[in-house]
Amino acid sequence: MFLAALFLVPEILPEERRRPGGAAATLEAVRVVLTDRAYVGYTLTFSFACGALFCYIAGSAFLLQNVLDFTVAQASLAFSLGALTATLSSAANTRLVGRYDPRLLLAIGLAAMLVATTAALLVTLAGRLDRALALGLTGIAFLGIGQVFGTATALAIERVPHAAGTGSAVLGALQSVLCGVASPLVGLGGDDTAVPLFAGMAGCSLIAVFALLLARSGARTPRAPGNSSHAMTSPVSGRTS
Repeated sequence: MFLAALFLVPEILPEERRRPGGAAATLEAVRVVLTDRAYVGYTLTFSFACGALFCYIAGSAFLLQNVLDFTVAQASLAFSLGALTATLSSAANTRLVGRYDPRLLLAIGLAAMLVATTAALLVTLAGRLDRALALGLTGIAFLGIGQVFGTATALAIERVPHAAGTGSAVLGALQSVLCGVASPLVGLGGDDTAVPLFAGMAGCSLIAVFALLLARSGARTPRAPGNSSHAMTSPVSGRTS
């Protein structure tokens, strides 16, 4: 795949819009994208939402088999239903962004994640978690995740069209780090409780909400230098910016 991309896929970016290579140019591009507060906010929003997902992935076996007492087959089905819910929500998002403000969809998705995971945590702490509540609340969280991932990514890259490659690289790197840190923390409380799982999901969701507030405050400021030199069609709104 790498060789095919290297030798068979042509460069589609017009020559006048290409950036010079080299370490210095790369570091400068990283500096520019990281000084755009809205980009940083949307990137953190995406990354912590991904952290919430990985908390579930890491602790789902504990939750489904040890806490809810599902069989292996039942746990696999429940896990698959969660993944399907997120996939269908994401597919719906591709249509909704053409009709509604993507920032509104992002806020609704994060609200769904935060409310559902916080409720699941409180129910678990109260000792009242059952199968219906667990599957219902995680399902709502997955609906929210489907609205967050694509929208937050597109809004972040929309802020740095002059350095979209660097923006994508920074976003991917931060996501990987946060997910790698969040996942093992879920197992610290033992394998017979769902408290660490839902605490991790709720905590990541809360931080993602604060990151969105950072993005909104940064969106009121001009984009980083270089963004306005070329018109660009927004990947989420379809408007030219």
